[in-house]
Amino acid sequence: MIVSPQEMTSAIDSYKLDEITDHNNAITDTCLRAAQQQVLSYLANRYDVTAIASMSSSQPEVADLAEIIKDIALYYIIRRHNIDLAYTSVVEVYKEHLNYLEHVAKGTISLVGLPTRKEADGKTPSATIAMGSRPKRDFAY
Repeated sequence: MIVSPQEMTSAIDSYKLDEITDHNNAITDTCLRAAQQQVLSYLANRYDVTAIASMSSSQPEVADLAEIIKDIALYYIIRRHNIDLAYTSVVEVYKEHLNYLEHVAKGTISLVGLPTRKEADGKTPSATIAMGSRPKRDFAY
């Protein structure tokens, strides 16, 4: 996992996180795993997500992703607890991150230093467009 529950301190104070999660690290861990999967799902078409998932948050290449994962996990935690603690600002940050990840998925933004996805032959996959039409039907009797 890229981010551990102990690293959430850059997104929320430890005592606040403990209060929100009832001192249960399993809740934080579950929300972090869900956030990581969401982030990696946006990267899957262009990057080697298996290699990225094995990276540490201390590596500079994933520092930005680690913060995005923390913010999305915080959104999940606050949503679970249903509190007003800066709810609107957390939701706004969550939406900004999703917009950013959509640009990464489309290819308008690249993440420097992350391993790109490779096909079995070692080539970088290229996006293709599938076009076609449905079979024609003759409904005249």
